Amino acid sequence: MRKRFVWPIALALAVALVSGCALPDGAPPESAQQAKSQASGAARVSGAPETGNVEIRVTDAPRKDNVTEIWIKVSEVQINRASDNETRAGDGIWISANITGPNPFELLRLKNGGIQEILGNVALTAGRYNQVRLTVDNVTVKIDGVMRDATVPSGKIKFVHPVEVIAGQTTVLLFDFDAEKSVNITGNDKGKGNSKIMVKPVIKLTSTKPKSTEPEPGTPDAQSPKITTPSLPNGGVGVSYNATAQAIGGTTPYTWSILTGSLPGGLAINAVTGVVSGTPTVSGNFTFKVSVTDNSTSPESDAEEYNVTIAPQGGLIITTTSLPDAVKNASYAVTLQTIGGTQPYARSLVSGTVPPGLAFYSATGVISGTPTNNGNYNFTIQVSDNSTPANTDTQQLSLKVNN
Repeated sequence: MRKRFVWPIALALAVALVSGCALPDGAPPESAQQAKSQASGAARVSGAPETGNVEIRVTDAPRKDNVTEIWIKVSEVQINRASDNETRAGDGIWISANITGPNPFELLRLKNGGIQEILGNVALTAGRYNQVRLTVDNVTVKIDGVMRDATVPSGKIKFVHPVEVIAGQTTVLLFDFDAEKSVNITGNDKGKGNSKIMVKPVIKLTSTKPKSTEPEPGTPDAQSPKITTPSLPNGGVGVSYNATAQAIGGTTPYTWSILTGSLPGGLAINAVTGVVSGTPTVSGNFTFKVSVTDNSTSPESDAEEYNVTIAPQGGLIITTTSLPDAVKNASYAVTLQTIGGTQPYARSLVSGTVPPGLAFYSATGVISGTPTNNGNYNFTIQVSDNSTPANTDTQQLSLKVNN
């Protein structure tokens, strides 16, 4: 079962950054609503701009001391597009991303850049962006088995870092934390309650620049919206659920709805963001069709059918139902998520193979490495829990490796 923690009131954050040219940021941030309003106004001026997706990820390098867990909660990630004259760093529009991944997240589970966890995403008008801001609410550190609140002084983290967004493509922003340098403990009784824990995050920001490609035959043009989310994750009764349906093309903002079928009891779709969230109240298999409609003069729509399984309360289930594509000769890492049952879990690859160059780590559920061959690879993962007799669940997965 997932760990749950009660977080203290929001704490501020000071920064020591190793790359990305971090700057102090004393100006108060615009609200998410202001950012959305400004972005919407810019879209109206320019007509029907093409959009690309920015995916925000986090990873970490491990510590070598008695700190065994570092939990961080992020309240906001913003990306800036400068004004036309670009005369001042503060000019332009700050646009907030959707925080859709696990939040808080545990840093020390993300080792040496080998595991990357998706924190959020945002659809942006194609073009060049010049700054990124990260806001951390809380940090909790586990020392010698005791959870302790950390002190995090000062304000936002700002990176002056170019981000290229290409229509119909995904740019990845990776916040690579260095836990060894970020958490400092003072006092002789470290971990016993009287020592002081100070967090000054050391973070390296990197970004991938997607290749601009012509649409393949049969793909929709920019005037028609297309849902790009291949599947939605499974869930469990009583376990918080949060997933986002995404689309490209057409004219934003989009309107999302359930076209046919019904969501599992306790879940609802946000008509503006496409986020499906809530806490399931009923177990079973649910089939429904999600629709997206754009904001053009003659609105265009697209629909995608999803199958979601909700396990009974406490029941074992693999929630990961699809995997992001990999790129040949590029580092790849993803973690298969499981909820319910009795831990620890035993995982195995029961049929098929992962792409050459990648490995499946049964202890953690991580698939990582550097794929050496392109193609489509199908395989089945099984998870068993530690109860007697053991409960099991299987999930068929596909992984595409692109050139």
